[in-house]
Amino acid sequence: MKKLPLIVASVLILTILAACSPAASTSAPQATAPQIEPTPEPVAIPEITIDSADYSYTVPSTIPAGWVRVTLTNSGAEPHHVQFLRLNDGVTYEQFQEAMALGEGPALALVQQMGGVGAIAPTGSAQAVLNLTAGDYLILCFIPSPSDHVPHLAKGMIQPVKVEAAPSSPLAQEPSAALTVQLADFTFNIPETLPAGETVIKVVNQGKEAHELNLLRLAEGKTLADAMAYLSDPLGPPPFLPVGGINGLNPGLAGYLEYDFAPGKYIAICNIPSPAAQGMAHSQLGMVKEITVQ
Repeated sequence: MKKLPLIVASVLILTILAACSPAASTSAPQATAPQIEPTPEPVAIPEITIDSADYSYTVPSTIPAGWVRVTLTNSGAEPHHVQFLRLNDGVTYEQFQEAMALGEGPALALVQQMGGVGAIAPTGSAQAVLNLTAGDYLILCFIPSPSDHVPHLAKGMIQPVKVEAAPSSPLAQEPSAALTVQLADFTFNIPETLPAGETVIKVVNQGKEAHELNLLRLAEGKTLADAMAYLSDPLGPPPFLPVGGINGLNPGLAGYLEYDFAPGKYIAICNIPSPAAQGMAHSQLGMVKEITVQ
């Protein structure tokens, strides 16, 4: 048997020794694959229903903070809306009532107008998505009765409610809108023509005063002039049907109008009184617009 050359034998011995050593028997550390966090499921927008009657509300005892879908129904015999007012920190319900005795202006200085669902006719319903911060609120109806012109809130249609943040609960994301409408002093930038069907409209107040976007559906053959004449002197049957909208929003705030438009003529209108114009309704200052849905 031939002997291996000395160099080859030495290499074989070193290789065998290395393979038998503890270091060699230990597996090399494996690279850890990056952990992919699961995408969080979108949080559904909470929904509440408020029923309006002559002259009261049926409303949940507490309302969740954040984006909330508010459905208003009308079981009364007169048109109603619901306006959300957040009491300024430190202001009580009793202080607001005392201010109301002095006038609408002093009372509204104690609150933030957070939106609401615009006026609807008896048996009707409408909805809006509002962003409500936690706090003490009032809901109320400013609409006057056609018989005596007394605002519904003076007949008892005002109620305190609590908006509460759920502990460690993620807030719902705001809806996706097909159209954004800016409110200004004193105009709407809403298109003159809209498509029929279900749509979501984001309503943003870019003015210096509180504004609303209420919707009135004109009766067949009636015009904007007919509606304005009735609003200034409400005699006989109205030439329109109130079908909802977004109630008063303070400057910088936004809400979403969700509505299923039937073909026809509509009016976008803001009837909030202007403090800078001696209490004139914004509609009298030009904040009214006719819309064709087709």
